[in-house]
Amino acid sequence: VEDGEIAAVLIDGEATLKRVYKIPGRLQLRPENPSFSVLEYTGPELEQVRILGKAVYFISPVK
Repeated sequence: VEDGEIAAVLIDGEATLKRVYKIPGRLQLRPENPSFSVLEYTGPELEQVRILGKAVYFISPVK
């Protein structure tokens, strides 16, 4: 995925959707929901993160 795109990411066996930013030496995963924290991984921590693919479509019920 390119910087700023939303991707399905596997972190320690759990899948999530996050906006991905690749910064030299680290990976930053930003949630769309501001009540959640930005996740940052560096060095050996990067081994616990796997980008599964880019999110291309999202459906949400409007209430």
